[in-house]
Amino acid sequence: MSATLAELEARVAALEAERADYRAGLVTVNALGQQTRERLDHLHEKVDRVDSNVRQVATKVDDTNARVRSLEESQAEIKDLLIRALDRK
Repeated sequence: MSATLAELEARVAALEAERADYRAGLVTVNALGQQTRERLDHLHEKVDRVDSNVRQVATKVDDTNARVRSLEESQAEIKDLLIRALDRK
């Protein structure tokens, strides 16, 4: 089974086309991989910013709760003082 020169050239051309398709596929996959990495980096930055904001809000809530407790304690002390003063009369 001997192949003619034209058949061999056709086979070579087909293999070269296949190789070009494979290379194009690799280029596409690499580009998608790069886009995915960039998007993930951007997403991580956003998540880090949100996490930082949540921590700041949590700190402010804790500070506010401490202030409210302090005010409630002061109010209770004033109430006790007023009750004692009224009982003395």
